[in-house]
Amino acid sequence: MKPKVKSSPKHGTAVVWPRGLEDRYGISAPTRWRWERDGKLPKRDINVGGKTGWKPSTLDTADGTSAAVVAVA
Repeated sequence: MKPKVKSSPKHGTAVVWPRGLEDRYGISAPTRWRWERDGKLPKRDINVGGKTGWKPSTLDTADGTSAAVVAVA
């Protein structure tokens, strides 16, 4: 029997997890990683049990001030 594979959380009310961020901007995981590495995304500011993510307000602020990150409608 195969062990269950835990998937990372996607949605939350107080945290935007990496998968949720990918959905928010319509990007792939490698693109998210590159954007983080290149400083196009703000640093993750939430750590819950070793999983890291962003406060929604942090991303909202970045959306308003950074031309590099554009939400896909």
